[in-house]
Amino acid sequence: MSADKAIQIKGMLSRKKDKIKLKKNFRIVFGCMLLALCIAAGIYMYAKGTVIAYHAKSDALEMDKEQVVKDQLVIEETKKEIEEQKKEIAEEQENLAYTAEMLAKNNQSIIKENMRLQDTLKIAASVGITPQNYGEAEDAEAAVDFSKLEYIGEFEGTAYTPSPEECSNNLGFTASGKPIVAGVSIAVDTNYWKLGTEFYIEGLGYVVAMDTGSAVKGKYRFDYAVFDKDFAWQLGRRDWKVYKVIK
Repeated sequence: MSADKAIQIKGMLSRKKDKIKLKKNFRIVFGCMLLALCIAAGIYMYAKGTVIAYHAKSDALEMDKEQVVKDQLVIEETKKEIEEQKKEIAEEQENLAYTAEMLAKNNQSIIKENMRLQDTLKIAASVGITPQNYGEAEDAEAAVDFSKLEYIGEFEGTAYTPSPEECSNNLGFTASGKPIVAGVSIAVDTNYWKLGTEFYIEGLGYVVAMDTGSAVKGKYRFDYAVFDKDFAWQLGRRDWKVYKVIK
């Protein structure tokens, strides 16, 4: 074999070896590229899933936030309603306490007035009569309602009977033209009180201004009509607490 031929063969083998090496390198590069592509695809799919999950969570959080805002509004409204109810309850309790206090005071006033009426009854009993302004317990419809009475002060009171020596006539009529009602009719000074004015006198009860008298002068003066002279004398001249009936 000549030297040239050997060189040709050697060159051919070298070229084949280079081709084999090139193919091997290409396969390695292609494999690496394919692996990188797969990894990239995996990363892409993971990132896409992560983004989707993030958006889903973001949407859920936004919905939760809106719900929280709505719940807060409901809570605020409920708190306002509760505060209003507490205020109403407090006012109602205050009104109930005030009413209870007024009832207690009125009850005490009724007890005291009952004692005064009992004193008047004792005076009447001492002369052997029952006052005309007196009824049995079963006839009484209601107790004295002091909320409808206006206290106007202490009056000097006397008592009179419809007799000729005490009245200008013996017909039993008052200056108002109406018959005297013992235990109800009183004489007043018409410069201060109109005839027909209703009063409540502690110890005597409800009375009506129906008469006048020459001895009855002044705003704080009245004469109480009774039928029994002894009773009138026993009542005498004394001070009485007087209320005007509020219409």
